[in-house]
Amino acid sequence: MFNSKSGKCINIALDLGVFGDRSFSKGIEDLSKALPEIVKGKPDAIQLNPGGLKIYNSLNLDSNIAIALRLDVTNVYEAREIEYPWDTANVATLRDAFAKNVNVVVLNLLNLDENSRLQEQCIQNIQLIGAKCREENIPLMIEPLVMTAKPGAGSASVGDVEKIAALVRQAVELGADLIKVDPTNPMSDFGQIVEIASGIPVLVRGGGSVPARELLERTRTAIDTGASGVVYGRNIVQHPTPAKFIQAIRAIVHKDASVDDAMLVLEKK
Repeated sequence: MFNSKSGKCINIALDLGVFGDRSFSKGIEDLSKALPEIVKGKPDAIQLNPGGLKIYNSLNLDSNIAIALRLDVTNVYEAREIEYPWDTANVATLRDAFAKNVNVVVLNLLNLDENSRLQEQCIQNIQLIGAKCREENIPLMIEPLVMTAKPGAGSASVGDVEKIAALVRQAVELGADLIKVDPTNPMSDFGQIVEIASGIPVLVRGGGSVPARELLERTRTAIDTGASGVVYGRNIVQHPTPAKFIQAIRAIVHKDASVDDAMLVLEKK
C-alpha cells in the first residue's frame, strides 16, 4: 500500500457510514457510484468496512488499490447525547481480512475526555485482534485519537501534542504496524509524533472538513516533518471533484510538489 517510488501512502477513508451519523455519508451515499470516482484518482489504498469491501469487490474495478479494513465500530461521533461511549470489535470479523486485496486492518485507540473505560475497550480490542493478526501475518493499523465530547454534536479532535504523543506511543507498544493519527496544533509539532512512533509509519488524518488549500498545506507540512502519508475521508469524498483532489495530494506526497503546484492540479479545467 506504499508507493514503490516515494515510499509513502495515500489512503482514502470510505468507512465513514459505520459511525452512526448520516452526515458522514455525504458524498458517498451510494458506494457503488462513489467508489469508481475514488479509484479514478489513483490512491494507494482505500479504507472500508466489511460491507463496503463486499460492494467494492462486486464492482470488479480494474485496480490494484490496497484495502485497509476497519473492524471496529464506535458511537463517539454520533450527533446526540452519548450516555455511554463505546468502541466494539469482534475477533471473528478478522476472517474478512483474509480477502486477497486486504493489506491491513484498522482499530481505534480512543482517549475521549480521559474516559478510562472507553480506552480500556479499545486496548482489549487491540490485544485480542492484534494477537490474531500477528498469528495470521496481517498488518494492524491503530488509530490513536485524542478527542473531546461536544454535547449533542458528537466529538472533536484535540491537537495537543503531549496527549497525542502519549497515545501514539501506547499504540506502538501494543503492536501497531502503522499509525493513523490526527494533526497536531500547531502542525509544526508533528515531527514529535513521528519521533515517538519509533520507526512505525505514521499517516496523518484529515478529520473534519477544511478548505482545500488548508488540507494541502497540512499535507505538505506532514510530509516535511516525516509523515509516511495521509488518510483523508470527508475532505475528499465531499469535494466536488474527488479524483482531481486525490491527484493534487499525489503531487505533494509522491512528487514532492509545492502547495501552489498542487492547487494548480486541483484547479485545472
